[in-house]
Amino acid sequence: MKRLGISVALVCVLLGAVQAQQLPAGVQKRIDAIFDGMVDRWIVQMDKWWHDGQHEQLINMTYFVIVFDPHNIEAYTNAGWLLWSSDRDDEAVALYERGVRNNPDVYDMYYELGQYYYIRKKDYAKAKVYLEQAIKYPCEWFVWNTLGHTYARLGERQKAVETWQELLRRFPMMPVDQMEAVRKNIRDTVTSILEESGQQ
Repeated sequence: MKRLGISVALVCVLLGAVQAQQLPAGVQKRIDAIFDGMVDRWIVQMDKWWHDGQHEQLINMTYFVIVFDPHNIEAYTNAGWLLWSSDRDDEAVALYERGVRNNPDVYDMYYELGQYYYIRKKDYAKAKVYLEQAIKYPCEWFVWNTLGHTYARLGERQKAVETWQELLRRFPMMPVDQMEAVRKNIRDTVTSILEESGQQ
């Protein structure tokens, strides 16, 4: 543990020195390779801490990892979940928001924030904001599914149906059991809309 801490400190000092000057491309490439190697070693150690239940060490190391690799989505998501599941919500949100700032053109961090507000806070209006942003980028089927459920929770049932229909159109190869669940959501929601409008 002590050796790892010393390595982290040395790399941080080196990174500061490197960032303060312009280096020849060959030198920069070698330095980048060294940093990548360090990040890979840290990730192995973080995985060990995860399985050993040493979550505080994992969270702390996450902040070092994202300095060197601000596009490491898994680092944000794992530490964010650990933070909010330990009732450290403000820290979790700050970490997720940092992930959004560092990765504004991919869906992942918008989804993580949307899911946080949906599951943890049950603040569906905030979840909607982030999930609508997430689907602007290539994403997985479950992002659309969560957005559909968010609309349904907000009483925007027609938008929920349209979102689930778009999900089925975009992801014809999604898992069959999930496809059937989405179709059931559509049927149940349409039935509710019709009953409420007196058309059934």
